[in-house]
Amino acid sequence: MEDHNKTRDELIRELKQLRSQLDEKDQSSHAASANLEQLNTLTKVAETLINVHDFATLWPRVKTAVQQTLQPDRMAVYLYDNETHTLNCPFSYGLSKSFTDQANEMISKAPGNTQFYRLTPLWTEDAQTDPNFAKAHQRLRNEGIHTLAVFPLIHSKGRAGGAMALYWNEKRPLSAENISTGFTLAHMIALALSTITLFDQTNQSLLREKQLNEISRMLSTTLDLPNLLSNIVKLVADLVRADGGLLGLVIDRDIMTFYPYNVPNWMNLRPAPRPRGLAWQIVDTCEPVLLTDYPSHPEAMQKWVEAGVLTFLGVPLRAGTNCLGMLALFNLHKSPRIFNERDLDLVESIGQQAGIAIQNLRLIAETQQRAAALAATLNRQAELDLMKNNFTQSVSHELRSPLGIIYGHAELLVSESLGSLNDEQKESGEIIMRRVLMLTNLVDDLTALLAAETQELRREEIDTIMLLYSLLADYRMRADELNISLEADIEEKIPWILGDSTHLRRVFDNLVSNAFKFTPANGRIILRLKAVGEDVEIEVEDSGEGIPEDQLNRIFERFYQVEGGSKRRHKGTGLGLTLVKEIVEAHRGTVSVRSEVGKGTIFTILIPGFWPD
Repeated sequence: MEDHNKTRDELIRELKQLRSQLDEKDQSSHAASANLEQLNTLTKVAETLINVHDFATLWPRVKTAVQQTLQPDRMAVYLYDNETHTLNCPFSYGLSKSFTDQANEMISKAPGNTQFYRLTPLWTEDAQTDPNFAKAHQRLRNEGIHTLAVFPLIHSKGRAGGAMALYWNEKRPLSAENISTGFTLAHMIALALSTITLFDQTNQSLLREKQLNEISRMLSTTLDLPNLLSNIVKLVADLVRADGGLLGLVIDRDIMTFYPYNVPNWMNLRPAPRPRGLAWQIVDTCEPVLLTDYPSHPEAMQKWVEAGVLTFLGVPLRAGTNCLGMLALFNLHKSPRIFNERDLDLVESIGQQAGIAIQNLRLIAETQQRAAALAATLNRQAELDLMKNNFTQSVSHELRSPLGIIYGHAELLVSESLGSLNDEQKESGEIIMRRVLMLTNLVDDLTALLAAETQELRREEIDTIMLLYSLLADYRMRADELNISLEADIEEKIPWILGDSTHLRRVFDNLVSNAFKFTPANGRIILRLKAVGEDVEIEVEDSGEGIPEDQLNRIFERFYQVEGGSKRRHKGTGLGLTLVKEIVEAHRGTVSVRSEVGKGTIFTILIPGFWPD
């Protein structure tokens, strides 16, 4: 823009200097006076064209300037389109449209093109008889034109961007001054055209930047995938001034479904199976395609040719190394627009953004579906848990009373309070009592387990050392009876626990009872208590049978027992360790186990503690 303004300013300055020189040399000469007047006119013309920024303002000023300087009867401006490589006539007066259309063709072909591209003026006093215009004689006679002059419009890069053609009805000799004036006028008009083009390109760049921002905003904010797919094609087509387009999205790897924009209604865009057409070629190669003659391409589809597709631009929708589909744009025969490399680079960049946006929306949709399925599963699980808890509570309540009655009557029978019994009858009564007691323990475990899951635990300060000493006292007699060594390893300073003493006592009762159950005579049970920072670590170690490694991860499951079926030697409900895990976790703690068959087992409990004041 700076170089362009410099050229324009230099032209005006040179005209003013030339006018001053002529004025100083000979003010009295008629020829000098005429030249001075013409220079004055040209200077004013240059000044009027300096700040023109649109064609609507330019053409009236051009007409006035030409009429004031060279007085032609008719005039036309022909511009060269670099994209379509054609000439058009955006402005004329005094000429029929058929003539300007034919003149377009005449200027772009011999003999005019030789002069035109040499950047020199072309003129003739009588075009109706000039052999150089033999092919146009009849058209010139029909239009009533004799003299004509064509001046190239040289743009800022030194190439011809069109021509200014002047026509006179009568024969008129053109002097060197006339030709020079025409050439200067054409140069001024070319500069004005360059200014307008520059402003137009600037506005187009601003508009394109705005459209790009809108596309980027839509890609980053749209959360509805169908809405995104429908809108992006239109926005990109508007961006590169395409007549229409479509987005193809790959579904299940071998099917592509389409989202069209401005595609003829009669075209049936059914999902396309692999590997048919340019769409799949773009997806399979993940490479863009730019065609200026779509019908001649071997993969061109007949229905698109019939629709009038002439130029084609297609890019992949990439998300990393994955190609999710393709975005295609096209222009029809009626459009002079031809896609270029700049359009390709721009759309390819958008294709990458769109691919990432589509992949993100797919991931969001999948996550939402999974979340909905998980929520439904959790709701169902909550319903089942509630049903289970209600059932457990009801069964426990209903069983407790009859079991107590059965146990009481069995005890009366065994004690012979109701009469003497023989040995077999007494043994049967004792079996009833043992089984009722086992069922009562099962009901107690179920009730405790339900309480640990559903009830808020009490929070009381518990002296951890005293809890362990009371446990030792309770089991000392049993250890003596079974000839098992019961030992303790307790650190002197241990944090306290904030929790439910009843539930915690049940935890250690279960672990110590299990240790006695699986430890043979002359074995050993050790209770360890130590501080781990502010946490309390309690271990229950035995030298018993041990647990097979392949069963360690299942021992905390409900009703699971290491020995199953009729081979079981140690009776139990299978809920003890489950209850241990539930209560410890309710105290925000953890329970773990290490074991070796034939050498023993170690249960380790870690519970958050605190140091009392």
